[in-house]
Amino acid sequence: MKVRTMSRQSVKTRGVVLTSLLGAAVVTVAACTPPLPPDVLAAQAESSIVCVPGEVQVAVPEAFAGSMDAVGMAFSGVCPETTVIEVPQSDPAPVALVDRTPGQDVIDSFAADNCSTGETIVVPIFAYPVSMAYNVIGLEGIVMTPTIVAGILNGTITSWEDPLIVEANPDFDLTLLPEFALMELEGPSGAVQAMTTWLANEVPQEWPAGTVETLDGGQTFPTSMDLISELTLVESAISVMPVFQSFTNVIPTANLPVTLDDGSELVVTADDVQLYKVGSGAMSITTDPDTGSMFASPAVGGVPVEGNFDVASSKIVLGDGQPLVGWPVNGVSHLLTCDAPEDPGALAFTQYVVRLAGQGALETFGVTPLPEPIRVQTFLPLKVTVPGVEGEAPQNPAVDEQIVDTEIDEGMTPEEAESAVAE
Repeated sequence: MKVRTMSRQSVKTRGVVLTSLLGAAVVTVAACTPPLPPDVLAAQAESSIVCVPGEVQVAVPEAFAGSMDAVGMAFSGVCPETTVIEVPQSDPAPVALVDRTPGQDVIDSFAADNCSTGETIVVPIFAYPVSMAYNVIGLEGIVMTPTIVAGILNGTITSWEDPLIVEANPDFDLTLLPEFALMELEGPSGAVQAMTTWLANEVPQEWPAGTVETLDGGQTFPTSMDLISELTLVESAISVMPVFQSFTNVIPTANLPVTLDDGSELVVTADDVQLYKVGSGAMSITTDPDTGSMFASPAVGGVPVEGNFDVASSKIVLGDGQPLVGWPVNGVSHLLTCDAPEDPGALAFTQYVVRLAGQGALETFGVTPLPEPIRVQTFLPLKVTVPGVEGEAPQNPAVDEQIVDTEIDEGMTPEEAESAVAE
């Protein structure tokens, strides 16, 4: 069943273009003499993989179990003597995946438990779309505005027959359905962090709580699997959930609108993976001046931040006249990595995760790779180096880092940065 959205219109992308390596040349390469062409520098950046024999343990939240295994399998293809092993989120490990933008408490805990003799490096690693998942067969593709979502989460909207839902979905029969049964996880959730960031930006009057990582008022569950098991049994059960989890478990997922500059709305369909990539460009990046770690905010609003998204390198082609808008609610997972002299394998693995091959493995798993301009920026805090002529390292790393910092601060696109390096 399709949704007729009255004044809204659905947006989809068409077409695929070849993979681009543009942008990889921004890292620690400016001191090569003579300067190499950008495409050669990009290829070198992707080929200079550090292999450290041994075992790398990565702590992974339950919802993303298998994601680091996917990268590890690709890593073993170039580093066969390295084994990547996922462990539960609660286990100590020199690399930890978190499903959200980590607060200082998370970083301090990781440093104390897993990195007491090294430096903790934090970088964003992938995005993932978030929506409202609900158990009503036949209501696939319901449109939920920010006001509707805020009302469901704060308890002011309890019925499918609420006038706001009916108005947004005139083609659906919403009568005689049970009231909503809100379900949520007990602990912090990156999906909730992303959704409430969107609500705080779009409808602060209806959602004065701001960005939070847990919700109040719903039935709570200790694990994602417990929540999903109960949600699939209870009609009208509803929860904030990563879209890939909803699809994997065949749970209907709401479509969400993007508000354009002129105040009009475009409804983005939850099944369009190309628009996840566009929406991921709406994240904002901050860098810790003391440690160099990078932090990405949830990517909300659907409109990429200027300089944070490149259409060609993201392998999508927009239709004629289609605005550059994408999925409006994306969580951003980060990796916390211990860079310790006695365990160089942890950093080597994380460096691989942000290479094109690592990002491709994550996309195969079902999440959204970093936008190319953001991916390139992660190379600096992760100490990714590019061999110079005949495989030698650049002779003046300090100059390299200064140039990279300038390029990043000025907000250049990867193409502009490469041009500056080549000159």
